[in-house]
Amino acid sequence: MDYPFDRDLKNSDELVVALETFIEANTPFKCERTTINKNPDVVVVKHNGRKIMVCRVEAKMLEGFAFMKAESFLPDKLKPKETLVVDLPKLVHYFDCMEIDFRERGRNIPIFLVWKFDRPCHDIGGITVFQDLAELKRIYDSRGLGRYFGRATVASDMRDGVKMGVTDKYHFSLRECRPIEELIPAIMSVLP
Repeated sequence: MDYPFDRDLKNSDELVVALETFIEANTPFKCERTTINKNPDVVVVKHNGRKIMVCRVEAKMLEGFAFMKAESFLPDKLKPKETLVVDLPKLVHYFDCMEIDFRERGRNIPIFLVWKFDRPCHDIGGITVFQDLAELKRIYDSRGLGRYFGRATVASDMRDGVKMGVTDKYHFSLRECRPIEELIPAIMSVLP
């Protein structure tokens, strides 16, 4: 099996650009790319004499066919086509980022994860959903590693002898997310 690492990078960047455009067109805020490796892709800021962080947004692109074997190990009757995947090391880093933001700024800075669901499913393909990381952390804390799966490393995960592809994944459900139409009201409800 060959993992489409290069294609995923390109498609993820296109989703980031689309999210930046969507947020800037529908809020008074500006979007900036993160400068810290592994942090969420976009920093949403308010300018009023000084720059104030409103929230962070991470873009996740899901393409191709669902990993059908997932049904045999995922709890909660999750169907493979409804699963939303986050690299486990990144998910844990996002939790850390949330704590660091609170310590450094003295307030909660929401992190919203957005998934574009481009799997070829006739009933749910082509949708985009999001969820606040605080809610995903609650789910993660209540489910533990029961939604974890580690896949085998394949040749396309490697670059110059270094493993670049992430094989440890954590699964959420479409049912645990909100439609993209609710992202702007969620961002606007943040009081920086």
